[in-house]
Amino acid sequence: MHRKKKSTAWLYLLPVTVLIALLVFSSYRALRVYLPQWREQRGFAELREALPTEPPEASEASEEISTTFVNRYKSVMEKNGDFACWLKIPDTAIDYPVMKTSEDDPEYYLRRDFNKKYSIAGCLFIGGGCNLDSDSFVIYGHNMDTDSMFGALDRYADPDYALEHRLIRIGTPTENRRYRVFAAFQTKIYDENANVFKYYERIGSLDEPTYLDTVSNIRTMSMIDLADAPQYPAQLLFLSTCSYHTKDGRFVVAAYRVEPGKKS
Repeated sequence: MHRKKKSTAWLYLLPVTVLIALLVFSSYRALRVYLPQWREQRGFAELREALPTEPPEASEASEEISTTFVNRYKSVMEKNGDFACWLKIPDTAIDYPVMKTSEDDPEYYLRRDFNKKYSIAGCLFIGGGCNLDSDSFVIYGHNMDTDSMFGALDRYADPDYALEHRLIRIGTPTENRRYRVFAAFQTKIYDENANVFKYYERIGSLDEPTYLDTVSNIRTMSMIDLADAPQYPAQLLFLSTCSYHTKDGRFVVAAYRVEPGKKS
């Protein structure tokens, strides 16, 4: 009788032991994934906190674009000379430095943090074939499930969200720029021989017919319907991240530069 009770006790103890083991293993895996991301985000926060306070005229409510930012990003540039600009979308989690490297290795920061160490989240970076002064340029970022980097970018598929977050701010070492969102769309990376519109090829220098065709294609593909559209030669900006609606999918937010003195 005693042996039977002992055997029965083990039957209850075994599944509990298995559940505890699974919980410990899951916690270990979660820590391996999310702890490094937390540290990386803490690093970005420290960079952000070290920036000098913006002058009042550079606030979201201002209609004027400040050009007094020559020294604002000095400390960031001293830490890493690949720093190109600072991207911020007010009232969102997108508030990060953007990197730019040589055409020999434009995706250098795909899996590297600001300190050039391996990082699953990487950094935001400007793609190859374009720069901050191009007629059209693209900034890439990972779609992280923690909503960091460009993890929340696909919220622009919601028309109400897009309407409330049309302002994109880019601070460079010499000026503060404003961009206005006009479209958001899903697409993919196509075979190089595919005869389709490829946003990632409409960067760099664009003549007027190519520019107008680019804007037309984007507006046709857009998941949201916003009233206005860019007029040539307003600079175009693409924010691009992965999307899982199809193989090699991408989600893209398109915006155009708002000139000084104009409402954003």
